[in-house]
Amino acid sequence: MKSICRSLLFFLLAALIAVPVFAQYTPVPGEAPTAEQGLSPAALQSLRESLKMTPQLRADRNALANHSIQSLVIDQDKVHHTDQYFTHVIKDPGSITDQKATGRCWLFAGLNMLRPEVMNKYNMKDFTLSQAYEQFYQKLEASNRSLELAIALRNEPIHSRRMDTLLKDIISDGGNWNYAQALIDKYGAVPQSIMPDDYAASHTDEMVNLLAARLRKAVVQIREASAKGESIEQMRAIKTAALQDVYKILVLCLGEPPQSFQWRYETKDGKVSPLKTYTPVAFYQEFLGRDLNNYVRFVNYPGQPMHEKLEWAWERGMADHENLWAINITAKEMQDMALASVMADQPVWFGANDSADGDRPSGLWEDGIVDSKDLFGVDFSMDKKDTLDFDNGTPNHAMVFTGVDVQNGVPDKWKVENSWGTKVGENGWFTIGNKWFHQNVFEVIIDKRFVPPELMQLINKKPVMLPPWDPFTDWTSMQ
Repeated sequence: MKSICRSLLFFLLAALIAVPVFAQYTPVPGEAPTAEQGLSPAALQSLRESLKMTPQLRADRNALANHSIQSLVIDQDKVHHTDQYFTHVIKDPGSITDQKATGRCWLFAGLNMLRPEVMNKYNMKDFTLSQAYEQFYQKLEASNRSLELAIALRNEPIHSRRMDTLLKDIISDGGNWNYAQALIDKYGAVPQSIMPDDYAASHTDEMVNLLAARLRKAVVQIREASAKGESIEQMRAIKTAALQDVYKILVLCLGEPPQSFQWRYETKDGKVSPLKTYTPVAFYQEFLGRDLNNYVRFVNYPGQPMHEKLEWAWERGMADHENLWAINITAKEMQDMALASVMADQPVWFGANDSADGDRPSGLWEDGIVDSKDLFGVDFSMDKKDTLDFDNGTPNHAMVFTGVDVQNGVPDKWKVENSWGTKVGENGWFTIGNKWFHQNVFEVIIDKRFVPPELMQLINKKPVMLPPWDPFTDWTSMQ
C-alpha cells in the first residue's frame, strides 16, 4: 500500500513539474468587458441626435470628401502675413541638406550647427560634413549598446516593460545631441564628398529591419546561454559574432568608412587648397576643433522638477558613453539663451514637436496656424505638460536656429535651418513663431559662453533619473 501511495505521489509531482507556470494578467476593476460599458442602441441614437447637419457642416463635409484635412485647416492669413525678414541672420550657414527617408534629423542638425564657423574661417563657398560616415558608426555603436543591455537584462521576464522597450526599438535612426557629440568625439568627421549618402543611407527602412532581425536573434541566443548558466564572456562572444554580421551589413549598405583620405577645398575667390591626407579625427581637429563638451543641454519639461538636472536611462548612443542629461528650465530661459547665441553668430541645435501647428509647404510653424477647431467645432488644445504626459506630442525633430527677428527687444520669430531638402519651406528654410517656440520647443544646446552662471551651477547637481520609456525621449524619439 505504501509503495502504491509513494508511486502515486511521484507521479503527481512529476506531472506538476512538467506543467509550465504562466504569468497571469489580472485586470483592474472596470477593465474587463461588461454590458453597461457597451454602446447601446439608445446611446447610439443619442449620438445621432447630438449632430445637427447645418449648411456649414454640409459644406465642410463636401470639402473633406475631396481634400485632405491639412489643406483645409491651414490659416492662410497667418501664412500670407508672415514675412521672411529677420533682424539678424548668421552669415553663410551652408546649403540646405536633406535627410530624405531617414530619421537622422538629430545628426544633420548636429553637423550643420558646426559648419558656419568653418566656412567663415577658411573662406569656403560651401561645406557639408558626411552624414553617412557618422551614420555607419551610429548603427554599429547602437547595436553594441543594445546587446549589452540584453546581457544586463538576460534574467528579465521576456515581456517585462524593460524587455518590451528594448526589443521594440532595438535599433533605429533616432537619436539626440549626445549621440552626435559622442560620435564626433570618438570617430571625428569627414567631408560629405568623401563618404556621400547612397541609397541605403538615405532610405534606411530595409537596412534597419535587417539589423533589427539579426540583433533580436542575438538576444535569443544570449538568453539561452544565460539559462544554461554560461558566463558573461560566452555571452559577449555571441555579441561579437552578431556585431561581425552587423558590420558586414553596414559595409554592404553604406560602404566602409575611410580610415584616411585625401581632400582639398575651393575658396570663395576661386583658390584651391593643397591636397592633403587626413584621418577623420585629424580632419575634425584641424577644421572644426571645437570641444563639444562646451555645449550644455537644456530642456523645458513641465511636470518634472524645475531647475534640476534630469537624466534618461538608456538614452545614449554608445554602451560606454553617458546617458542623455539636461537641465530643466523655463521656455523663457531657453529663449533668452538662444537669442544671445544667434546674435553672436552661434547656431543653436534644438528639438521640437514638428507635428504641432505647422505648414510644411510654406515652411511656417506658428501658434494657431492649424485651425482644426473652426473646421470641426472641436477643441483639440492641450497644454505643454499634458501634451507630454498623455503622448499627444514629443520632441520628435531636431533643427538649427540660424536667425532671429527681434521686435521691441523681444524675439518675434526665428529662422530655422531644416534638413528636409529645398522643395519645402523657403527653399528649405523654415520660420518658427516665438509663441510656437514656447509651446513646442523642448530642448536646446547652448554654448557655455551664453549660459548664465546660476544655470551653469546646476550641471553639478545629482540628476533625477527618468525611465527609458519616458515620453520625453520615447527611446530615441528624434527622427
